[in-house]
Amino acid sequence: MSDKPGATSATHRCSGFQKLIFDIGLLPLCYFIFFLSGAAALIYEISWTRQIGLLFGHTVQAAAVVLGSYFAGMGIGYAVGGRYASRVSPLVAYGIMEVIIAMWSSLIPSLLFLTESSSLLTWLVNPSPAIQTSLRGAFCFLLLLPSTTALGATLPFMAELLSPRGKTAISRISIAYAFNTAGAFVGVVCATLFLLVIVGVRGSSYFAAGLSAFSGVMALVLARRYALTGYRKLFVESDLPSIPEPCLRPPDSNKSTDTSASDASDCIWWSVIAGLCGFATLALEILYTRLFSLVFHNSTYTFGAVIAVFLIGLALGAAIVPLLSQRMVGEKMIGVAAWAGAIAIVVSVLVFVRVTELEYFNIGESFRSYLLGGLGLVTIVVLPPVVLLGVLLPLVWRSFRHPKGTGQLVGNLTMFNTFAAAVGSVSASFVLLPIFGLWSSFGIVALVFLLISLANFIRCRHIGLAFLGCLTSLPLIVILGTGSTHWMRPSSMVDEEIIRRWESAYGWIDVVRSPDNDVWKLRQNLHYRHGATGDNSIRERRQTHIPILLHQKPHDVLFLGLGTGVTASAALPFDEIENIKIVELIPEVVEAARLMSQFNKGVVDHPKVEVRLDDARHDMLADEQRYDVIISDLFVPWESLTGYLYTVQHYRLVHKRLKSGGLFCQWLPLYQLGSREFELIADSFASVFPETTLWWGSMESHGAVLALVGSNQPIHVDIVNFKHRFELMQHQLLQQDPYLRRAGHLFDLYFGKWDRRDVPYLNTDEHPRVEFLAPRSHRDQNLLMGKALRQYFDTMLVRLQVETIVPGIQNGDAQDIMKRRRAIQKLILFGE
Repeated sequence: MSDKPGATSATHRCSGFQKLIFDIGLLPLCYFIFFLSGAAALIYEISWTRQIGLLFGHTVQAAAVVLGSYFAGMGIGYAVGGRYASRVSPLVAYGIMEVIIAMWSSLIPSLLFLTESSSLLTWLVNPSPAIQTSLRGAFCFLLLLPSTTALGATLPFMAELLSPRGKTAISRISIAYAFNTAGAFVGVVCATLFLLVIVGVRGSSYFAAGLSAFSGVMALVLARRYALTGYRKLFVESDLPSIPEPCLRPPDSNKSTDTSASDASDCIWWSVIAGLCGFATLALEILYTRLFSLVFHNSTYTFGAVIAVFLIGLALGAAIVPLLSQRMVGEKMIGVAAWAGAIAIVVSVLVFVRVTELEYFNIGESFRSYLLGGLGLVTIVVLPPVVLLGVLLPLVWRSFRHPKGTGQLVGNLTMFNTFAAAVGSVSASFVLLPIFGLWSSFGIVALVFLLISLANFIRCRHIGLAFLGCLTSLPLIVILGTGSTHWMRPSSMVDEEIIRRWESAYGWIDVVRSPDNDVWKLRQNLHYRHGATGDNSIRERRQTHIPILLHQKPHDVLFLGLGTGVTASAALPFDEIENIKIVELIPEVVEAARLMSQFNKGVVDHPKVEVRLDDARHDMLADEQRYDVIISDLFVPWESLTGYLYTVQHYRLVHKRLKSGGLFCQWLPLYQLGSREFELIADSFASVFPETTLWWGSMESHGAVLALVGSNQPIHVDIVNFKHRFELMQHQLLQQDPYLRRAGHLFDLYFGKWDRRDVPYLNTDEHPRVEFLAPRSHRDQNLLMGKALRQYFDTMLVRLQVETIVPGIQNGDAQDIMKRRRAIQKLILFGE
């Protein structure tokens, strides 16, 4: 029988959709909309991080500001939702929250655009790092607050909904939380594989807003439909599994039995435990991401794989809580899970080192097989400890009996967990890693979980288990923290001498020396070189010599990227160059270049050189100084977020920072690009610079380097001035450049002109295609090397038009000269 008159007739009058959802049942539908909410939340986070990164720069500090603001808003939402969960209809409130999320999130891209185009941006830049970080943090927090608060509030509203007649249904809440986290996993996968590049960065946030709107409308429809039958009565107590009461301390007759004092003590206890779990779990996520950066090619795909496995581990952990809850009381179960998790963390690191030997991960003959192999490695290493740790927060919910209702219980504990998680992620990047190093940081996180375990064992008077936990865990933690210097080095690098290593927020920065030839190398995360001395330094200097010699009379020069400092040092001998500015993202790279001053003429501390620590794009956005020549160093195109240095918007910004007649030189590593990525970059470049020419920096078939030199007007070289500067350059060279033995050899490096083409796609901030296509070409072995480069040379490059660089040469003569030059270039490249 219906609870209200007219319910039967209302059922007959309901739409087909309403009847369908009624037939499915409320509980599965609640899980479904919460799943969609989790997917939307992670898509928001990924999209907003990229959008705000374009405004603040893609630095670790900027990412931390965004993440902290996101988590802070979520934490407030948990508290607000918990406070009001028992006072309102939870399903209606849930639907309203999702609608608010959708509405405000749809406005964020426009608000960011208005900020970038207004004077507000100048208020977010300050010479003091502390003040600048505070201003950016406040801006991000307020910008995201409506959406993040509403996102956080959905959890306590859902928890209140799933708890009938005030009885805490932790089993249902844990399963709902598992669905929500599984949705986050799907959100990461979808954003990484297709949303960001196909739908677009801003488009992804609009897509997520659509998911939120659908979830909200669906929740409101459910609330209206089930209100006719009393939906809270559909969740009957017989659905709830029998759950033992949490372990309680024996009463002490000598102490007060005041209930409020006991409740306050329990509240503090479980809030601290929830906070420690959040702190250590998010710190662990950062550490695992850093760990895999030592062996992966560090594209968005591999970063996404680590985050995705971490999330599915948390989801599985939450999903098994109903099973665990029937076997062991809460505090003891928390102790066992944290103890096992601490051991699993240490073992996972040891397994990682054993399996990879810290060598570059190179499994698979294609991108798909590489990604599957990498996903398998991440699963083996990350999944077991994260599943164990994923049970902790739901078990904390279960162990604390809050007098004011389920929604407030879940909301308050999750608030502490989330605030501490934000602190944990920031601490891992800026405190643990720089001070203690990667291996010891893992040991510290494992130690935190061990302390959680011991605290709960002692609270339950299981002293024997506490002793056993110490006995089994502490030796492993000590081994991890102290043995790294002897056995955690790649076998292929054993012979190299590490001059110095920095444990930076961007990973390991190493200056190493090869004893065989006394070559010094600057590396990041073991396998990515920022440059080297010896023969490699000749090519690095050439990257400056070519654009400087092509300009009529450069006074101000900007370098995007420092590396070893050898490239920038090549500009020092030119007397007419008065100011040299270098923008470098990583502070430790500047220190490394200073350490290598014997090879770069002390460029970092030279009186006419200014070094700025910033993201290259952000520095140009914040500083309106103009330059005669801007030189962009070689950047690995498949590294996450590097693709933003190859977009149309980046080139437009560079164009605005050039003086009249200025040159921009973009160096491209062809051995790290496929033909489609090269053409995307070249077409994007030419869409901004009407005069785009190509110049060889290195003619090696398996290591070719090409420059795009762009300007507003055709390049014409003043021969007299050019010869004077060339002679000056030659006198200062410590090593003879085989490509530039005589002044005329510069023009032998000219290849042709890249005209603007009418193409359907370019590489843009909204669709950063290069960043997502380059990893595929890399692993599918479609890079411009060897035979692939020769084929592209014959079918595409030789068809490029040429223009006269040296005045006085007729077009016909220029064509004949160019044919001979290309024949020589082909001979050098391919030996034929």
